[in-house]
Amino acid sequence: MKTRVAIANLALLGLACGQVKSHSESAQKEPMQVSPAEAYQAWKSAPEKVVILDVRTPQEYQSGHVKGAQNLDFYANFEAAVEKLPKDKIYYLHCASGRRSGLATEIMRQKGYKAYNMGGFGAVAQAGFPTE
Repeated sequence: MKTRVAIANLALLGLACGQVKSHSESAQKEPMQVSPAEAYQAWKSAPEKVVILDVRTPQEYQSGHVKGAQNLDFYANFEAAVEKLPKDKIYYLHCASGRRSGLATEIMRQKGYKAYNMGGFGAVAQAGFPTE
C-alpha cells in the first residue's frame, strides 16, 4: 500500500513539473522580434490595442518619429516609466538600430507586457508607419 501511494505521489509530481515546463517553453516560443511590416499591419487592424513605443532619446525622437508614438527614453529610468503603462495593450518597440528596443522588449516581457521589438527607425518608417 505504501508503495502505491509513493508511486502515485511521484506520478503527480512528474505531471506537475511537466506542466510547468511546457508552460514556460510555450512562453519562450513566442517571438520577441517582429518585422516592421507585421507591426504595421497589427497597428492598422487594431490601432486601439496597439502602442508604438520609441525608446530613443528625446533628441532622437524630435528628429523624426512615428506619428502618435510614445517616447520612453531607454536611458532615462525606463523600468519605472514602464510600470505606469497599461498591461492590456500590445507594444511594438523601436529605437535607432534595434539594440535598445531589444533590451527594452525583454524588460517589458519580464514584467508581464505583450511587447515586440521592431528594430530600427529607418525600417519602421519604410514599412508604412506615418512619421512626423
